[in-house]
Amino acid sequence: MRISKEPEVRKREIADTAMRLFAEKGYEATSIKDIAKAVNVVPGLCYNYFKSKYELFEYAITLYASECTAPLVAVLERDEESVEAYLEKIFDIFIKNDGKEKYHDFYHKDGNQLFHKQLEIVMNDKFHPYMKKFIIRLNERGLLHVEDPDTVSKFIVYGQAPIINDDSLMPEEKAEKVMSMIKLLLE
Repeated sequence: MRISKEPEVRKREIADTAMRLFAEKGYEATSIKDIAKAVNVVPGLCYNYFKSKYELFEYAITLYASECTAPLVAVLERDEESVEAYLEKIFDIFIKNDGKEKYHDFYHKDGNQLFHKQLEIVMNDKFHPYMKKFIIRLNERGLLHVEDPDTVSKFIVYGQAPIINDDSLMPEEKAEKVMSMIKLLLE
């Protein structure tokens, strides 16, 4: 029996299933036919939404990046009393989520370093505008005095990646190192 779903719901279902299979079998070993079978649809339906497996993967990365950055964006969009209050909330979110993300194992699996780099780029590109607006807003509120919000926000967002992705560090160590650098930049 065929089950009809809204296009965005179906598209998301296909992407979630693809990521699950990529994590289980690997990207190269997973075909559109495998994904369609797991979703219980014909491969042609997958191709209605995505021209290729790579396009499907790019869509999934974008969704995942949005999910991973959403809690941090929510903190940046709040009105807190001090810079320290923001940093504490970001610290707490990072500690709570680091290594527990939905597709963490796929992106951190040996052989998937290029996929992880792609995710890092997408996440940073998504997050940067929010960090820039945050710094500008805190400047306007008198909580910061950053002369070049664009450069500082880029340095914060793109510069923290090697520390965040260092699996030899515990989440608390990563967060402490990143937070100490952010504090230095924002002083």
